[in-house]
Amino acid sequence: MASNAKIQAKQVELEEREEQLWKLQQLCESLVPEKNQLVQSSSTHQARLKEAESALDQSNVEVDSQTSRLAGLQGDRNWLIINGLVGAFEYLRQSESFVALLGRLSSAAYQSGHHDGLYHGYFNCQQTDRVTPAFQENGGKLQEDMADALEAAYNDPLPAYAELVNKVAEDGVESLRQLLNIAEDSREE
Repeated sequence: MASNAKIQAKQVELEEREEQLWKLQQLCESLVPEKNQLVQSSSTHQARLKEAESALDQSNVEVDSQTSRLAGLQGDRNWLIINGLVGAFEYLRQSESFVALLGRLSSAAYQSGHHDGLYHGYFNCQQTDRVTPAFQENGGKLQEDMADALEAAYNDPLPAYAELVNKVAEDGVESLRQLLNIAEDSREE
Protein backbone atom coordinates (compact mmCIF):
# COMPACT_ATOMS: atom_id res chain seq x y z
CA MET A 1 0.00 0.00 0.00
CA ALA A 2 2.88 2.34 0.77
CA SER A 3 4.48 1.31 -2.49
CA ASN A 4 1.35 2.40 -4.37
CA ALA A 5 1.39 5.71 -2.52
CA LYS A 6 5.07 6.14 -3.34
CA ILE A 7 4.43 5.36 -7.01
CA GLN A 8 1.51 7.80 -7.09
CA ALA A 9 3.64 10.47 -5.43
CA LYS A 10 6.38 9.89 -8.02
CA GLN A 11 3.77 10.06 -10.80
CA VAL A 12 2.44 13.39 -9.46
CA GLU A 13 5.96 14.75 -9.16
CA LEU A 14 6.69 13.54 -12.70
CA GLU A 15 3.60 15.30 -14.06
CA GLU A 16 4.53 18.51 -12.23
CA ARG A 17 8.04 18.36 -13.68
CA GLU A 18 6.66 17.78 -17.18
CA GLU A 19 4.39 20.81 -16.77
CA GLN A 20 7.33 22.93 -15.57
CA LEU A 21 9.38 21.69 -18.51
CA TRP A 22 6.62 22.66 -20.93
CA LYS A 23 6.32 26.12 -19.38
CA LEU A 24 10.06 26.61 -19.58
CA GLN A 25 10.09 25.50 -23.20
CA GLN A 26 7.30 27.98 -23.94
CA LEU A 27 9.29 30.69 -22.19
CA CYS A 28 12.37 29.79 -24.24
CA GLU A 29 10.38 29.85 -27.45
CA SER A 30 8.91 33.24 -26.58
CA LEU A 31 12.35 34.67 -25.77
CA VAL A 32 13.93 33.69 -29.09
CA PRO A 33 11.88 36.11 -31.26
CA GLU A 34 12.38 38.84 -28.71
CA LYS A 35 16.12 38.28 -28.96
CA ASN A 36 16.01 38.54 -32.76
CA GLN A 37 14.00 41.76 -32.57
CA LEU A 38 16.44 43.30 -30.12
CA VAL A 39 19.43 42.47 -32.30
CA GLN A 40 17.91 44.56 -35.10
CA SER A 41 17.01 47.47 -32.86
CA SER A 42 19.18 50.41 -31.92
CA SER A 43 22.05 50.45 -29.45
CA THR A 44 19.76 51.79 -26.72
CA HIS A 45 18.20 48.35 -26.56
CA GLN A 46 21.50 46.54 -26.04
CA ALA A 47 20.94 46.30 -22.28
CA ARG A 48 17.55 44.73 -22.83
CA LEU A 49 19.07 42.29 -25.33
CA LYS A 50 21.68 41.18 -22.81
CA GLU A 51 18.94 40.73 -20.21
CA ALA A 52 16.90 38.59 -22.60
CA GLU A 53 19.96 36.52 -23.52
CA SER A 54 20.70 35.95 -19.87
CA ALA A 55 17.10 34.89 -19.21
CA LEU A 56 17.22 32.59 -22.22
CA ASP A 57 20.47 31.03 -21.07
CA GLN A 58 19.09 30.58 -17.58
CA SER A 59 15.92 29.04 -19.01
CA ASN A 60 17.96 26.67 -21.14
CA VAL A 61 20.00 25.61 -18.12
CA GLU A 62 16.79 25.07 -16.16
CA VAL A 63 15.25 23.11 -19.06
CA ASP A 64 18.34 20.90 -19.21
CA SER A 65 18.21 20.39 -15.46
CA GLN A 66 14.51 19.56 -15.50
CA THR A 67 14.96 17.25 -18.49
CA SER A 68 17.67 15.34 -16.64
CA ARG A 69 15.54 15.12 -13.51
CA LEU A 70 12.54 14.01 -15.53
CA ALA A 71 14.59 11.24 -17.17
CA GLY A 72 15.72 10.06 -13.72
CA LEU A 73 12.17 10.04 -12.39
CA GLN A 74 10.96 8.13 -15.43
CA GLY A 75 13.72 5.59 -14.89
CA ASP A 76 12.78 5.22 -11.23
CA ARG A 77 9.11 4.81 -12.13
CA ASN A 78 9.91 2.14 -14.72
CA TRP A 79 12.16 0.27 -12.30
CA LEU A 80 9.46 0.36 -9.61
CA ILE A 81 6.85 -0.98 -12.01
CA ILE A 82 9.03 -3.65 -13.62
CA ASN A 83 11.29 -4.76 -10.76
CA GLY A 84 10.54 -2.92 -7.54
CA LEU A 85 7.04 -4.13 -6.80
CA VAL A 86 7.86 -7.76 -7.59
CA GLY A 87 11.08 -7.55 -5.60
CA ALA A 88 9.33 -5.96 -2.62
CA PHE A 89 6.65 -8.65 -2.69
CA GLU A 90 9.28 -11.41 -2.83
CA TYR A 91 11.25 -9.74 -0.04
CA LEU A 92 8.15 -9.70 2.18
CA ARG A 93 7.08 -13.19 1.16
CA GLN A 94 10.45 -14.69 2.05
CA SER A 95 10.93 -12.77 5.29
CA GLU A 96 11.23 -14.83 8.46
CA SER A 97 8.30 -13.06 10.10
CA PHE A 98 6.00 -13.78 7.15
CA VAL A 99 7.07 -17.44 6.98
CA ALA A 100 6.49 -17.76 10.74
CA LEU A 101 3.07 -16.14 10.39
CA LEU A 102 2.12 -18.57 7.60
CA GLY A 103 3.38 -21.48 9.71
CA ARG A 104 1.24 -20.38 12.65
CA LEU A 105 -1.83 -19.96 10.44
CA SER A 106 -1.26 -23.29 8.71
CA SER A 107 -0.73 -25.15 11.97
CA ALA A 108 -3.82 -23.62 13.60
CA ALA A 109 -5.94 -24.37 10.51
CA TYR A 110 -4.67 -27.94 10.32
CA GLN A 111 -5.29 -28.65 13.99
CA SER A 112 -8.74 -27.07 13.95
CA GLY A 113 -9.68 -28.88 10.74
CA HIS A 114 -8.39 -32.19 12.07
CA HIS A 115 -10.45 -31.78 15.22
CA ASP A 116 -13.57 -30.80 13.26
CA GLY A 117 -13.08 -33.82 10.98
CA LEU A 118 -12.91 -36.18 13.95
CA TYR A 119 -15.96 -34.58 15.50
CA HIS A 120 -18.04 -34.90 12.34
CA GLY A 121 -16.74 -38.44 11.77
CA TYR A 122 -17.86 -39.50 15.25
CA PHE A 123 -21.19 -37.77 14.75
CA ASN A 124 -21.81 -39.36 11.34
CA CYS A 125 -20.86 -42.81 12.64
CA GLN A 126 -23.21 -42.31 15.56
CA GLN A 127 -20.36 -42.59 18.05
CA THR A 128 -21.18 -39.40 19.91
CA ASP A 129 -20.17 -41.11 23.19
CA ARG A 130 -16.57 -40.59 22.03
CA VAL A 131 -17.16 -36.82 21.97
CA THR A 132 -16.23 -36.01 25.56
CA PRO A 133 -16.51 -32.58 27.17
CA ALA A 134 -12.71 -32.36 27.11
CA PHE A 135 -12.78 -33.10 23.35
CA GLN A 136 -15.34 -30.32 22.85
CA GLU A 137 -13.33 -27.88 25.01
CA ASN A 138 -10.24 -28.70 22.97
CA GLY A 139 -12.21 -27.82 19.83
CA GLY A 140 -13.09 -24.44 21.31
CA LYS A 141 -9.46 -23.80 22.20
CA LEU A 142 -8.35 -24.75 18.70
CA GLN A 143 -10.92 -22.35 17.23
CA GLU A 144 -9.61 -19.60 19.53
CA ASP A 145 -6.03 -20.37 18.44
CA MET A 146 -7.14 -20.10 14.81
CA ALA A 147 -8.90 -16.77 15.49
CA ASP A 148 -5.82 -15.47 17.34
CA ALA A 149 -3.57 -16.47 14.43
CA LEU A 150 -5.88 -14.72 11.94
CA GLU A 151 -6.07 -11.61 14.12
CA ALA A 152 -2.28 -11.52 14.35
CA ALA A 153 -2.07 -11.84 10.56
CA TYR A 154 -4.25 -8.77 10.13
CA ASN A 155 -3.00 -6.63 13.00
CA ASP A 156 0.66 -7.40 13.70
CA PRO A 157 3.02 -5.44 11.46
CA LEU A 158 5.68 -7.34 9.57
CA PRO A 159 9.20 -6.07 10.39
CA ALA A 160 10.24 -6.62 6.76
CA TYR A 161 7.47 -4.27 5.60
CA ALA A 162 8.65 -1.54 7.97
CA GLU A 163 12.20 -2.05 6.70
CA LEU A 164 11.04 -1.55 3.09
CA VAL A 165 9.14 1.61 3.99
CA ASN A 166 12.12 3.01 5.91
CA LYS A 167 14.46 2.32 2.98
CA VAL A 168 12.20 4.22 0.58
CA ALA A 169 11.92 7.07 3.08
CA GLU A 170 15.75 7.29 3.34
CA ASP A 171 16.49 8.44 -0.17
CA GLY A 172 13.80 7.03 -2.38
CA VAL A 173 14.19 4.31 -4.90
CA GLU A 174 17.98 3.94 -4.64
CA SER A 175 17.92 2.50 -1.10
CA LEU A 176 15.11 0.16 -2.10
CA ARG A 177 17.16 -1.02 -5.09
CA GLN A 178 20.13 -1.76 -2.84
CA LEU A 179 18.00 -3.58 -0.26
CA LEU A 180 16.30 -5.74 -2.88
CA ASN A 181 19.61 -6.47 -4.66
CA ILE A 182 21.16 -7.60 -1.36
CA ALA A 183 18.12 -9.80 -0.68
CA GLU A 184 18.29 -11.29 -4.19
CA ASP A 185 22.04 -11.97 -3.86
CA SER A 186 21.54 -13.75 -0.52
CA ARG A 187 18.76 -15.93 -2.01
CA GLU A 188 21.05 -17.00 -4.85
CA GLU A 189 23.74 -18.23 -2.45
